Amino acid sequence: MRIRGLLFDKDGTLIDVNRTWVPIYRHILADIFDVDEQGATVMMEKVGYDPATGSFRANSIIAAGTTRQLAQAWWPELDAAGIAEKTRMLDNDYTHMVTAALHPLLPLDPLLAELRSMGMRLGVGTNDSHVSARSHMSHAGVLHHFDDIIGADTVPVAKPSGQMVRRFAEITGLPTSAIAMVGDNPHDMEEARNGDAGLAIAVLSGNAAHGDIAHLADHTIDSIADLPALLRSLQHVL
Repeated sequence: MRIRGLLFDKDGTLIDVNRTWVPIYRHILADIFDVDEQGATVMMEKVGYDPATGSFRANSIIAAGTTRQLAQAWWPELDAAGIAEKTRMLDNDYTHMVTAALHPLLPLDPLLAELRSMGMRLGVGTNDSHVSARSHMSHAGVLHHFDDIIGADTVPVAKPSGQMVRRFAEITGLPTSAIAMVGDNPHDMEEARNGDAGLAIAVLSGNAAHGDIAHLADHTIDSIADLPALLRSLQHVL
């Protein structure tokens, strides 16, 4: 079946994950826990930061997990209500700081406009929260291109359950087999499989190296800049 919908992961796929989030998390952790830069680094290491490379490890909590999972790692002593409050704080209280530091991986508007001109329905499926992801896409000036922004709190179970693919199918009216999941982490490829997506497309613009993700994908490209050419090459055989 021809691909008619693209569901994008956000960080590492649309947004430069390390350039955006490494300094942001340092500042947030220093502010919340009153630690110095080294203390913030230690806390980031706990959830998947690699100080040797200055980046997040592929499929780690900080690279691919939800805000709730981060809160559980940083406040293990809290009960469910306490974790819910810390999750709310991380998702909402630092929004202004994140938008100010947001770095798209490339000019998104012309690429998304080209994909739409090809007849593609577009969505975001991220383990960030809905309000955070929507704010980021709005700040990047591309919110109008998307049929929906699906966050970890939008579906009962976050990636890689497959529920984001299925929700996007419901919203667009497309069968899941007509949707391609595009992402930079192994769990994005697992989301595609679990959601019965037609294609799993890996990008190498995030923290996963070729050896981390290519074996899980149907196709692997350097970045979403290569998507139009890939889709045009595939459409006559799908």
